[in-house]
Amino acid sequence: MQLKFVFGAGALAGVCAAGTMALAQGPAPRPIFDPNAPPQTTRFEPMVVREVKPGLYMLVGDGGNAVFRVAQDGVILVDAKLTGDNYYRELMRAIRTVSDKPIKFVFVTHVHNDHSGNTPQFKAAGVPLIASDDYKALVQTYTVRPGQERSPAPTISFAKSYTVMLKGATATAYAVHPAHTASDSIVYFPDLKTVAMGDTMFPGAPTVDWLNGGRLLGMQTNWAELEKMDFDTLIPGHGGAPISRAEFEVTRKKLDVLIERLRLLVKAGTPKGELLAKVKVDDLGQGWSIATQGDEWTRPARLDGLYAELSQ
Repeated sequence: MQLKFVFGAGALAGVCAAGTMALAQGPAPRPIFDPNAPPQTTRFEPMVVREVKPGLYMLVGDGGNAVFRVAQDGVILVDAKLTGDNYYRELMRAIRTVSDKPIKFVFVTHVHNDHSGNTPQFKAAGVPLIASDDYKALVQTYTVRPGQERSPAPTISFAKSYTVMLKGATATAYAVHPAHTASDSIVYFPDLKTVAMGDTMFPGAPTVDWLNGGRLLGMQTNWAELEKMDFDTLIPGHGGAPISRAEFEVTRKKLDVLIERLRLLVKAGTPKGELLAKVKVDDLGQGWSIATQGDEWTRPARLDGLYAELSQ
């Protein structure tokens, strides 16, 4: 099997700050609305800054987790929270409680607005937006929720990986197989052995946006390939705490069990409407009751995608 991303001692050697560059052209297209998507949140609460390791922080609350690395000459930001000037101001306020250094780069892990939401402000300020080629393609067409603006194309896009270096800090983004969406990437901080996972990692069961190209089996493949990476800490796209390597190993095994159980039910002809209720999850622990995980699995477009993927 040919890997989409490659880890190991030589991985960074073949990637330098001159990755694959693609300049975005023209304004972002008008939003496309999905009438069946949940409404945009209006909740606003102060973000919580949590130190993961020296110089590396996660921002919890009001959208997916953001991550920032403070170097001697600037800040590397991963993801930009929910859309809206109030969220942008709160994001900047939270970062400024730690550092007043300029933000030099913004990595975007996927197209969803709770992670890519404030990229227009950073792009307007001249901060490079870095995301995968798959992100660049999907951001033009993906379904946004009512009231949300489409995020702009990245300033820099990459096919496999892209590395930035500041004084005392290096970050490498890797494009991964379609998993949460078709636009996913992760960001590795090699000196800290930490990976910002975006929504390819949750504290419990992952969620998949099949409508925007996500694949549950892609999530499984990515987690298997992640084993080859030299890390001890993962920062999930949601949840209030980082995940240790030991915790990841347990979570990966649970995902394998869940997929096998779902696949067997589909193979046995279980009706789509009964699939989530029939799959056994009570032995997997907290966060794995996919039938009651809001509408992340039960939404028709996602349930259709799950059933179709496991029927192949």
